[in-house]
Amino acid sequence: MKPSCSRIQKEVADLYTHNNWKTEPTLLLLAMQEELGELSSRWLAEHPGYKKDIITTDPIEEEIGDLGQLILQFCNRKEVDFEQCVRESIKKRRKQA
Repeated sequence: MKPSCSRIQKEVADLYTHNNWKTEPTLLLLAMQEELGELSSRWLAEHPGYKKDIITTDPIEEEIGDLGQLILQFCNRKEVDFEQCVRESIKKRRKQA
């Protein structure tokens, strides 16, 4: 059985507590921007015509993991239920379709 988003969100909170990482939401947003840039670089490096060297980027799965972990910690800091946000977003988009 795969862990739910709520359980993963708690694991991230526990990780930050265990390591005493007191990251402010603004710094988390900046880190998310950095990770998204790294994910974009990796993606583009794997596709023809892009000049970035694939050796200087981490695998896509690692960049997605980094970004996801930061998003969950941002939710933790702002006391936002990530899973509920995603469910509401899906519901909204279904109505738009």
